[in-house]
Amino acid sequence: MKNKLSFLNTTAIFTAIYVLLVSLIQIYEYHYFNDFFKVSLLLLFFILLYQLSKIKKSLSAKSEIQEELLVKTNELEDLISSFDKHVIFSKTDLNGEITHVSQAFCDVSGYEAHELIGKPHNIVRHPDMTKESFQDLWETIKLGLTWYGEVKNRKKNGDSYWGFSKIIPEYNSENEHIGYYAIRQNITAQKEVEELKNELKNMNIHLEEQVNEKIIEVINLNKEIKDTQKEVVFTMGAIGERRSKETGNHVKRVAEYSKLLALNYGLNKDDAELLKQASPMHDIGKVGIPDAILNKPGIFDDAEKEIMNTHSRLGYDMLKHSDRPLLKIAATIAHEHHEKWDGTGYPNQLKGEDIHIYGRITALADVFDALGSDRIYKKAWEIDSILTFFKEQRSKHFDPKLVDIFFENLSDFLEIRDQHVDNL
Repeated sequence: MKNKLSFLNTTAIFTAIYVLLVSLIQIYEYHYFNDFFKVSLLLLFFILLYQLSKIKKSLSAKSEIQEELLVKTNELEDLISSFDKHVIFSKTDLNGEITHVSQAFCDVSGYEAHELIGKPHNIVRHPDMTKESFQDLWETIKLGLTWYGEVKNRKKNGDSYWGFSKIIPEYNSENEHIGYYAIRQNITAQKEVEELKNELKNMNIHLEEQVNEKIIEVINLNKEIKDTQKEVVFTMGAIGERRSKETGNHVKRVAEYSKLLALNYGLNKDDAELLKQASPMHDIGKVGIPDAILNKPGIFDDAEKEIMNTHSRLGYDMLKHSDRPLLKIAATIAHEHHEKWDGTGYPNQLKGEDIHIYGRITALADVFDALGSDRIYKKAWEIDSILTFFKEQRSKHFDPKLVDIFFENLSDFLEIRDQHVDNL
């Protein structure tokens, strides 16, 4: 506006000069001025008018530059204001004392600017950040290099905040090192997420350890239950045998024979082991037979034989109500180990593969051991007589495949027999 007024004033002056010159020429035309002088005056006027035009253009350009400069100045002021509000910025001297902080620095730290200016920068250092952790920082910036890194800081109220910092040496116009300035990115939220993840990870590890401990406890408890169950089954089987004046080694041998037959028949290791554990219960029903019959030294009459034969059903009835796999197998063995391949056995005259494989295996193992052992009613048979009997009873009393397995592995059966000799 001032430039425009100056231009108008200048125009008015030159216009007045022009009018004055023309008036002078007209008044004194015939007395003082010749033609040459008139032309000179007019030429001077046009020169002045040309210069006036140049001044006008210069003033116009200057005005535009000033307007653009004003816009850029406003933009710079807005940028500085935005920087101050949003960038966490600080400057320190060579001793690390704060000389300037942005408003964003104050906002995140909780301090006012006057509380920070002149103070050592470690006023915001968090106790978790030891002096040793800043060693790399100082070594880097003292070399005149830029340092990057994550720094945990302490707010005025004691809370913490994290910043990803860029710290740069500051030099004056004469290239003298005068201090440092730092720009930070607030990464507190990111760090809190990382800390939460670490806490969750540690919790998961702790929970996993607890779960593993409980699993081990359950496994050990389950093993203890199974071991106890095995021991109870074996003991009950031994009790049943001893009531009939037989030794506990009978049930041990029958158990080993049964497992050997099962494995060679094609049963898997788990099923073969279950059969071994359950087979000692094959005669548990004998606990329900009167002693007079059970321990009779002679041959049973028909009535006594009928009573004696009930031991297979008695054993089954004792065990059938359990849901335990071991006792369910034991129930099957007790019920079917006196059935015969040709259907002439008891209690249900089952035939062939209608007899459970556990019953068929235990039948062969039980008879082999019984024939080779002394009983109250008989003496032990010689091995040749036993082998002849098994050949004769193939496909009659016994499953023919099991008889073949027995003969193919006879040496293993005899080894088991010798390892568990009766001590009478």
